[in-house]
Amino acid sequence: MIEHTNQPSQLSSLIKLLGIFVAILCFTLIGQAAVVALLAPLHNYDAMDAINSLQRFDNRFELLLAQGISAIFTFILGPLAFGWKFDRSYIKQLRRPSIDKQQYLLAIIIMAIFLPLGGLILYWNQNIQFPESMSALEGWFKSKEIHLAEVTAYIVDFDSFWEFLFGLVVIALLAGIGEEIVFRGFIQRYFEGIFQNVHAGIWLSAFFFSFIHLQFYGFFVRLLMGVLLGYLFLWSGRSLYPCILAHITNNAITVISVYLNKEEYLPEMRDPFSAEAPEWYIVAIFTVLAFGLLYYYKNIGSKLRNT
Repeated sequence: MIEHTNQPSQLSSLIKLLGIFVAILCFTLIGQAAVVALLAPLHNYDAMDAINSLQRFDNRFELLLAQGISAIFTFILGPLAFGWKFDRSYIKQLRRPSIDKQQYLLAIIIMAIFLPLGGLILYWNQNIQFPESMSALEGWFKSKEIHLAEVTAYIVDFDSFWEFLFGLVVIALLAGIGEEIVFRGFIQRYFEGIFQNVHAGIWLSAFFFSFIHLQFYGFFVRLLMGVLLGYLFLWSGRSLYPCILAHITNNAITVISVYLNKEEYLPEMRDPFSAEAPEWYIVAIFTVLAFGLLYYYKNIGSKLRNT
């Protein structure tokens, strides 16, 4: 059965979707200016040297600071400013709690035990072979993937516990909050309104969520994550809190795992194409358990909505 949505009209949703993209772009530029302004004193007020320092990847604190500020402006302040001006009624809905508080814990557990399936999909994604006619594109994708992997490995190679905490706030907390506000809080809802179908909203917002990371060799696992977060949002009675907690959990597990075991994880992060697939029986067991809990999570919301 197709599940329709009680969203605004298609034209209104389309206009708001375009508006949120414009707001994000504008606040991204403002955020970049704020990054330069904050880093300039560390470089004798030389703005160009501050900008170039972010390209050299030789100062982890500055990279994390820039990433955190950018996340605040792009994914939090921009969307909330747009909502406050053009969609104020929905800003109030973003504070809506889950239908049942146990969904908060369930969302965390579900995300954690979906990780083996995600690992298998990632392994398959990283081993996709392009036809000979597309070898140039394949080479470009791979070189970009390796570059981003090296940058990520450098960022999470923390030198101290305080640097680790700062990284955890930026990579897990801010990213989890901001990306859920944007993709589940606004974009998913606007796609639902355009197509008048909740499933279209979930899958299209998940597609854009994965696409903006600009990594083909991680596209499908991020698509799965976006879809999962979309249904956690829908089945919680459209509360952002469960999917925010799940998103934070996903990012935090990676950051904490690397910090506790650098020798094992960092080499794999630097060479993403060397990773091995998880054992099939682990994937099978955890996937069955994850879908069982997801079904229970959905039923909690359904029963309470019908009471």
